[in-house]
Amino acid sequence: MTTHLSRWGEHGPRPQPLDHNAELFGAMVLTESIDAACSPPAAWALVADIARIGEFSPECVGTRWLDGATGLAVGARFEGTNRVEYGEDEVVWIRLCTVTGLETGDRFSYTVGDRYDGTPACEWEFLVADRPGGCAITQTFRHLADGLSGLRVEADSRPDEAAEVIARRSSDLRAGMRQTLERMRGVLEPSTSD
Repeated sequence: MTTHLSRWGEHGPRPQPLDHNAELFGAMVLTESIDAACSPPAAWALVADIARIGEFSPECVGTRWLDGATGLAVGARFEGTNRVEYGEDEVVWIRLCTVTGLETGDRFSYTVGDRYDGTPACEWEFLVADRPGGCAITQTFRHLADGLSGLRVEADSRPDEAAEVIARRSSDLRAGMRQTLERMRGVLEPSTSD
């Protein structure tokens, strides 16, 4: 297997994204939600622990706090490491993430920076809401209209196929979000059978 590693800050100057694709990417918002039979504080403790993302996500395999940060706070930065396999190729990308919103116990969000200089390309958000018998956990992905994610770079290189490129990646992201939330529910609702 051949590994292709991409670290933020190692790809030269940030190019200008194609204006042609701004509307498509600005409309790229994906949301998945599950109900969990656990207390909202238990769910919050799990989803707010950035170090545990790699346990649940099929793409993100790990995180590392930066600048002495040790937990969620607006402005705190961390690196996220993602990994996918395409046949005999393994693609690993490390990106700068910054916590952008925090309502302790309820909601937090963070941006993921681009490969060039860490300029925000997309945003992830987790929301925990009280429900009868437990809580709902919602995960949302938003691509920024001018964000230069790997997806945007691919779409900008093939502008006539941009909608198809986005649709394919959206499908993969939704599947990964569902898998992440189901794995979280598996921890929050442990089996009582032996």
